[in-house]
Amino acid sequence: MPATPSQPADRVSVPTILIYAAPVGAVFFSSFLIGTFFIKFATDVLLIAPAVAGTIVLLGQGWDALNDPPIGHLSDRVHTRWGRRRPWIMASALPLALCTVALWSPPDWLDESQMVAWTLVVFLLYRTFYSTFRVPHMALGAELSRGYHDRTRVFGGSQLVETLGLLGATMAIGVVENAVDPRETMARISLYMATAIVAALLLATAWIREPKSHQRQDAHGSFAVFAQVLRNPHARIVLGIVLCEQAGLTLVLSGMPFFSDWVLRTPGQTATYMGSAVVTMVVAIPLWVVVSRRIGKKPAWLLSTGARIFILAGVGWIGVGNGTLFIVGCVILGSLAACGTVIGPSVKADIIDWDEAQSGARREGAYFATWNFAQKGAMALAGWTLGMVLAAFGYDAQLAQQSTVTVEGIRLTVGYLPAALNAVAFLLLWRFSLDERAHRAALDRVRRSG
Repeated sequence: MPATPSQPADRVSVPTILIYAAPVGAVFFSSFLIGTFFIKFATDVLLIAPAVAGTIVLLGQGWDALNDPPIGHLSDRVHTRWGRRRPWIMASALPLALCTVALWSPPDWLDESQMVAWTLVVFLLYRTFYSTFRVPHMALGAELSRGYHDRTRVFGGSQLVETLGLLGATMAIGVVENAVDPRETMARISLYMATAIVAALLLATAWIREPKSHQRQDAHGSFAVFAQVLRNPHARIVLGIVLCEQAGLTLVLSGMPFFSDWVLRTPGQTATYMGSAVVTMVVAIPLWVVVSRRIGKKPAWLLSTGARIFILAGVGWIGVGNGTLFIVGCVILGSLAACGTVIGPSVKADIIDWDEAQSGARREGAYFATWNFAQKGAMALAGWTLGMVLAAFGYDAQLAQQSTVTVEGIRLTVGYLPAALNAVAFLLLWRFSLDERAHRAALDRVRRSG
């Protein structure tokens, strides 16, 4: 029988959580590779200039961010006999798969300008179909449960599967970095990713059912809806947190291949460093679910954000011969990053409930689209920043040795800038006030009005 979401008072079953999460693991295998390895692949394998590669990321991620608001609004308002979210997820499967293959295996007969044009167009298409999947899928996750802590289980399970996808991507980076023919190897890996994407998205849409109790339609127009989101004081704070955390994370991950090669002088070891963080994240996800239940979502999130500031600042001091120390730092960062990836979506779902108590409408699509806009905008700016810093500090992929100035630029983007961004996120999180008591009061108001 198809998995059916629980009523608000019930716990969502483990099979439902895993089936809901399956597409995330497949899509994030591809997306994580793009976020962490695309600039390195583009500069070193496709021989695209760093500034151009960074600009492609800026345009692609920026386009992705612009797509999220209208897609979120439409997924809130379009009603079919299959539900509001599932048609979007199903329709994204094949285009996402085809774009994944096209991005990582461009024709080898393209000249320099044609390669840039191909990469930009495919990147834009990929990010478009990523939005048509991701926003409705996140909104569906918020609808599976109203329980304050149970929805942490839902997003914790999703994050666990997502992290397995990240682990697969990390292994792929190791294979490509050490391959005799990186371009051909990446082309084969892209076929595996495409197959997994189609299978996982179709499985989820076939099994998951959308709860009818969450089908309250919003009467506002598109722009009015997002104005409502931005007027929500809790949503604004989380918007700022998302911007800072995602920009910092993107700088660390996309800069790590360069950090491995030129700061630590350990070429081909990016997968070792990333893998140590991702494996630790997998282990830490269930622990943060328990911690958030014991001490509260906000205190747990503050704890992890504050600790990240000091670890990232320490990364800025690491140099040649400190590979082992960097692994230790990655292990700690992975365990801390698991907190925000679990608690963040759960807090966002609480904010949506609070908004329903004020407005009488369910706006999961609009809210997650707005937060995704911030997240992807941060990723776009961070990727562009990395490309610009590499260009400004003189990075040349064809040199046998980078200058001291170039190495310091890499150190800046992987250590000090992310630490500063996390400090801003900590200050914003300190002001957040939607706790369990306030959420319970909002749910009581919804039930009385409904």
